[in-house]
Amino acid sequence: MIRTKKIPFIQSWAAAPVVALTSLIMIIGVVLPFTPFAAALKMEALPLTYFPWLIGILVCYCLLTQWVKNWFIQKFHTWL
Repeated sequence: MIRTKKIPFIQSWAAAPVVALTSLIMIIGVVLPFTPFAAALKMEALPLTYFPWLIGILVCYCLLTQWVKNWFIQKFHTWL
């Protein structure tokens, strides 16, 4: 979100290996608590009602970060 002036996922993407590895780790993190292996790690699956909240919070984070980034660029005419 903050690495470039461009709009992430629309005007700018990370390198393919970074996107692939990040996606893989996210999938493992979400699926692992629902597998039998979770008991060995003393993990408990989150309720499915958690995931819409998670998605909503992440979308709001992305929108707010993009808004603050644009505000900063307009105010200081530069980016980090």
